[in-house]
Amino acid sequence: MEKTKKIKVNFPTKAVLDYLKEKSRDFSDLGFDIFFDPNKLIREAGFRVRYPSITSMICRWADNLDKNTSFKNLNGKIYLTETGRIKIIRSVIKEKSRCGKWDGKWRAICFDIPELNKKERRFLRTELKWMRFKELQHSVWITPFNIEKELLALLKLWKIDFKGDIRFLKIEEIMDDRDIKKYFKL
Repeated sequence: MEKTKKIKVNFPTKAVLDYLKEKSRDFSDLGFDIFFDPNKLIREAGFRVRYPSITSMICRWADNLDKNTSFKNLNGKIYLTETGRIKIIRSVIKEKSRCGKWDGKWRAICFDIPELNKKERRFLRTELKWMRFKELQHSVWITPFNIEKELLALLKLWKIDFKGDIRFLKIEEIMDDRDIKKYFKL
């Protein structure tokens, strides 16, 4: 489970995560592994032109991934880990919730996580707040942003750690939703 601690990401890791995010928006498809050749990445991303000193930095970074939680080095290929995928998906959600347009549908999360697992429940609430969901009740959270695909992927990645029931809803209409629209400035 990816905690929401502020982790200082070194420059090569952030640059590679940003590049991968821009290259493909399909990180929510958990059915395949994401890997790349660091030398090809340096050429394709234009790092030599934009950051001439980063080429050797990325090569050293690729050789020393044993402490990196976002990537792992296997047989000369760099694989994106679940933690790395979560970081990218969260970044996509952040972008969509900042500049997304409302399509008239609400997305909601309902959950019933037992008291014995209050740590997981607290984690989920913290993540939903970060994603700009509004709490309607303790276990019902809502957003107007179309982050359904990314959110479902995150829930699948987190589901391993959660005990209880988590449901995703797409809602066409909410009666008397003026206060919710006001909250989201719609």
